[in-house]
Amino acid sequence: MYRIFATLVLAATSALAAPDSRAQFIRENRCAVAERLDAIHRHGPVDVSRDRFIVVALHGQEQRYVQCIFQDRDTRMFCEAASGAYGPPGGGRLRLDATARAALAALRYVQADPAENFARLVELGTPPDLGIAADLMLAALHDAYGARPGDVLDIEAPYGGTPGRGCGTPES
Repeated sequence: MYRIFATLVLAATSALAAPDSRAQFIRENRCAVAERLDAIHRHGPVDVSRDRFIVVALHGQEQRYVQCIFQDRDTRMFCEAASGAYGPPGGGRLRLDATARAALAALRYVQADPAENFARLVELGTPPDLGIAADLMLAALHDAYGARPGDVLDIEAPYGGTPGRGCGTPES
């Protein structure tokens, strides 16, 4: 009886701690991601997707990433979350456990083929609310790939400007 109670208390404590960890992780990194998305959006042209993408990964863990590209005149983004399908052949590929897969499914990522990444379309609206994409990317990194507050992220965005120009409300 005591073991069952202790297990339930630990599970409840973990469930309560997770949203705080996720919220803090997003707070710490949202500005940097939204800033880069804003730079890509402002760079234009909005009728072209080529090179208008962002990849956010856990530092030193190239297979734990989320990437998005602007589409449809910046009213939506096509986003992918790493599945391990494009990792190095053999035993070095990322293998997501059931918890990570469930976390991606909860964020509405689907994997149509095991040889592909998880994917979804993100509606941004007009003008685009870039915070939607930033929050989704960071939530996936936290929930599925184990990113936590204080972790360092690598951000690749060819048209993402120079990071650190200051964070406020992204321009549209």
